[in-house]
Amino acid sequence: MSVLQKLKPGIPKRALFFVASVVWASAAGVLGYKGGMALAHDSPVFTIIALAAGGVFYRLLFARIPERHIHRFHSMPHPTPCLFSFLDWRGYGLMVVMIAIGVLLRTSGILAAPIVGAIYVAMGVPLFLSSLRFTRAGIHYGNADSF
Repeated sequence: MSVLQKLKPGIPKRALFFVASVVWASAAGVLGYKGGMALAHDSPVFTIIALAAGGVFYRLLFARIPERHIHRFHSMPHPTPCLFSFLDWRGYGLMVVMIAIGVLLRTSGILAAPIVGAIYVAMGVPLFLSSLRFTRAGIHYGNADSF
């Protein structure tokens, strides 16, 4: 066994679903908090529109992302994959790009704070719904109908 294999923080596959859920829910929480703070003094209608937009975004585009990862978890050959394999390399790259865009939007002044807040809320919704999907998959892991 190589040194890297010995140092790898391996976890049971079932736990990987819950790690993904916590990470995605945490990101949703950060976006929801920052977005909510930016929208706190604006009309609640703007917040409702952002929440609805996030739901539509999840349903039309985003729902495939957790499903792809869930399928990848199930098909991993090793029973104790690396703790950090809740995302693939493409996912980590996309995460870096999305964080950079978020920081750019917030700090550049290109858009007004309430609009950035609405975007944050709208992005937080699909992340939160995805975290619920990971939780469900983890609970049902090992069942014949688990994915």
